[in-house]
Amino acid sequence: MGTHVVVGYDGSAEGVAAVRWAAREAARLDAPLQVVHVWGLSGQLDLPPLGTASAYVRAGAQEVADEGGTVALEAAPGLDVSVVLADGPPAQALVDRAAGATYLVVGRQGAGRLSGILMGSVALGTVQHAGCPVVVVPRTQVEPLSTGRVVVGVDGSSAALGAVVAAARHAVVTGDRLVVVTAWRSPVHGRALASWLREQPDVAPHDLARDAARRAQEPAVALLAEQFPGLEVEPVVEEGPAAHVLAQHAERADLLVVGTRGRGGIAGLVLGSVSQWLVARAACPVLVSRVGVDTGPGERARS
Repeated sequence: MGTHVVVGYDGSAEGVAAVRWAAREAARLDAPLQVVHVWGLSGQLDLPPLGTASAYVRAGAQEVADEGGTVALEAAPGLDVSVVLADGPPAQALVDRAAGATYLVVGRQGAGRLSGILMGSVALGTVQHAGCPVVVVPRTQVEPLSTGRVVVGVDGSSAALGAVVAAARHAVVTGDRLVVVTAWRSPVHGRALASWLREQPDVAPHDLARDAARRAQEPAVALLAEQFPGLEVEPVVEEGPAAHVLAQHAERADLLVVGTRGRGGIAGLVLGSVSQWLVARAACPVLVSRVGVDTGPGERARS
């Protein structure tokens, strides 16, 4: 776990929602909050005769940054808030600032939003490259009422177990119930169906698929019972495409947690298609965790 929370602010409605979420979370964690506004013009307007223009631009950018700090204190009075005016490409600047952070929080879209674009380049860049968990917050017109539920998607992978740990840690702090969701679909054609029918001809394919989903969920439930014994956990195994099933549960949740795969850092990372779809469309904030949990034969799960 990190020592502070970092949030990007650009003056947009999504930026306001992100700062409010980050401020409340930092207050729950008793952690300082760093509000970062990236103006991205350093070194471009400093040479004569544009030096005067540079000063005006920087002053305006500082006003935006200070506004973000005000929003944070309104959401969580008494919070330890610092305001940072950063230079450079926004996603890279935020990733750099978030080194060692508990969370990096960003709005789903930003001030430069385009009609029809579901996720802004800054949100996508931070999700792909930040070394800490990233929370992407959608725009909200009013303060959402708490549902008391955190939802996490599980598919049996190491990345999914890492997401379970991240979700449990959040739920412990908030006192929410953790809903562990595994989706399944019955194969209707292809090699998978042929193989199943050959190996177990007396069992219906949909029963096999449902049982496989339950087995994939078992390590996550066992991990939660061992590491978070006081946490209220609700296992759910549901038929349907994973993205759609999780999106439906996200409509009744305060936070959706998903895993991803990759190494972190600008060197490169591939965000899974389901995770990316949910980050762009889920009704609630989405926490993307990239820490895996290994569970080898006879080996106890560890985070």
